Amino acid sequence: MGKLASICISCGSSEIFFGHLCQKCYLESHPILQQKREMYITVCERCELLSIKGNWSNFYLADLGKPDANARLSILFSQEWSFYYRPKEFSIRELNIHLDEVSYKSIITGLVDISASPDVFVPLMTISEDFTILIEWGECTECRTRLTGSYMSKIQIRSSKEVTTHQLESWSDEIESISQSHPQIHRKNPLSKINFLKSGIDALFQSKPAANSIGREFAKKHGGIISVTTEFAGFDKSKSKEYPRKPVVLITMPRFDSGDILLYNHQPIQIIKYNSKVEYWDFSKKDKERIPVKSFLTADLKDLEKEAQQYQLVNFEEEGTLAQIMNTKTFEITFIDSSEVVDFSEGTTFEGILHDGKLLRRKNNCRG
Repeated sequence: MGKLASICISCGSSEIFFGHLCQKCYLESHPILQQKREMYITVCERCELLSIKGNWSNFYLADLGKPDANARLSILFSQEWSFYYRPKEFSIRELNIHLDEVSYKSIITGLVDISASPDVFVPLMTISEDFTILIEWGECTECRTRLTGSYMSKIQIRSSKEVTTHQLESWSDEIESISQSHPQIHRKNPLSKINFLKSGIDALFQSKPAANSIGREFAKKHGGIISVTTEFAGFDKSKSKEYPRKPVVLITMPRFDSGDILLYNHQPIQIIKYNSKVEYWDFSKKDKERIPVKSFLTADLKDLEKEAQQYQLVNFEEEGTLAQIMNTKTFEITFIDSSEVVDFSEGTTFEGILHDGKLLRRKNNCRG
């Protein structure tokens, strides 16, 4: 019996691929692609996040054409198109995005290279196919949540003292700044909204870890005291069941600010910095001190700010060690150490606090 010739049984080519056929003839009778189907992706009309096969991805419309996004898009071909045998590789060679803002009908077109083999021992064949993906516009979960005002966690910043509008805006700007630099969900700012109240602000977040981390960073900088609690989140009427309570990071701001003069364990001091530690100027020692916030708050503290009055320097005594000052409201005359007003001339008015016969003036550089 004679040996079977090594030629294509269809066209006679000597280049045998598989099943006694050359690659061209094999593809004609055994095509890789069986049927194309319409493909869709949803794009959030607000942030352009992509939803592929009903799941919001980590990619945006602008990411298409980049390797990672293309790899995710290739999965769509394998799921939506029918094949005679399973492809091994998809490679998007060309991709174009056509956005029609008038008709709102937008599409993605391009070419994809598909590589497959009918047998594990046979080299891969590659074909090129054009594709069209229809874009459906929608609204991603996060954007919808932000619009409805829903949130996952909250930072509450509160102060026991009267807060100015400027102070509230400063806190808000700082929370916004920290949030923008924080690791984000889908590359979005985890901060959803900030509400201004009389005694502080409420910052609403779409991420529990983000709210916790940002709150602690803010509190550490300002010396605020943190307590974590939860708040009522409403009822699921369909199940007559309470929703899981939402965590709240409560930051109680310090009673004192930089520059405040007070009695600390009966000794007059001026706050220099108030963050993770309290740095202050000791008027008696004429030196700086530092102490942990918790230790500071457990001490005997008295705010002297309400005792501040306006005074006028009347004159310096001949010996030069004393100065005569007058309360501009009560006209009461007091003698003080002249070193406290050595930078003033007679007739100068200034603000200060009289304590135990000593004048306490707010110091800018706290060097004495």
